[in-house]
Amino acid sequence: MISILMPIYNGIEFINESVISIIGQTYEEWELIIGINGHPKDSDVYRTAKQYEGVSNKIRVYDLIECKGKSESLNEMVKHCQYDWVSLLDVDDKWLPMKLERQLPYMKEYDVIGTQCQYFGDINSIPNIPLGDLSGLDFRKVNPIINSSCLIKKSVAYWENKFDCIEDYELWLELWSQKKKFFNVPGILVMHRIHNDSAFNANGNNNKVGKLLEKYK
Repeated sequence: MISILMPIYNGIEFINESVISIIGQTYEEWELIIGINGHPKDSDVYRTAKQYEGVSNKIRVYDLIECKGKSESLNEMVKHCQYDWVSLLDVDDKWLPMKLERQLPYMKEYDVIGTQCQYFGDINSIPNIPLGDLSGLDFRKVNPIINSSCLIKKSVAYWENKFDCIEDYELWLELWSQKKKFFNVPGILVMHRIHNDSAFNANGNNNKVGKLLEKYK
């Protein structure tokens, strides 16, 4: 089975689309863990998310009032996972129905499995990311894994909070430096929403990339 993590700070207005895309998966052996961070206890955001526990007994919602930022929230959510594989879905993204099923055949050989995706929202395009086995790729030149597409062994799922907003890229670089094996499934299986006013762009967090690459120089 697969534990799906959905951390939420902003974007609660998209939760129905994202949760429905999980419920609609052709592979049905999953649990969904939703974690609310950056809000007061029992906030409107938490109560909205909590309603989805009534939609499926495979959904659990946690009020992560002690966690600061996405990385801390993800690391706390992993503690609640019952299964050995973890997948991420940002609340404003969504999956196509065969997303998980198409990744399953690669679980025996690889540590991280992504897929191709399509951007939608303020930009509508397909990103040019490498597909198939990524063994020969220099991860310092490109971030090859779409965050909402990843399927990752729980044993290696740990995010560094000093790299919040690029925490996914830091994890891929760390695992790449450890010689872990990566694969991207061909075919669009994830819809990744693009906001021109996203936190990454608005706060200048792309400046962190230089420091991150210096770490893995």
